[in-house]
Amino acid sequence: MRRLGVVALALAVLTGCGIRPTDPIPGLVAPTGPVENTAPSLFWAAGGVVVPSNRPQASLSGYDVVELLALGPTPDEQARGLGTEVPFDAAPATIDRVANGLDVHLSTDVSQLSGVAVQQIVCTLLGVQPVGTVNLRGGGHSLEFQKCA
Repeated sequence: MRRLGVVALALAVLTGCGIRPTDPIPGLVAPTGPVENTAPSLFWAAGGVVVPSNRPQASLSGYDVVELLALGPTPDEQARGLGTEVPFDAAPATIDRVANGLDVHLSTDVSQLSGVAVQQIVCTLLGVQPVGTVNLRGGGHSLEFQKCA
């Protein structure tokens, strides 16, 4: 009788769980390309460099980032020593996807932006859309192929 139980157990194990194999089930094509990060860090000025500050309560898109940088940090961010060098008149900005990254048209002359202001804009935008480089345009001037350094 014991032998019959062992045989029955072995047979049950060998037959598996009863699920039969099937052909692959077709689905949709997986998405490709960069994904927009809707909760990236904003990059603020601190001691001549840019530093990230996360705003988890806010969702960002590339279209309001320049305005947020121009408006400056929150009181909590200011208390941590963070500031902005992005001029108030930089906004509104338009942002277009191009082959090498983003074209950003500011409402101010980009030749007048400090290096920190350029990095604030570029690093923040590339945090939202990690697409390569940023071309800043405005006031009849342009700063091409900017990267977050």
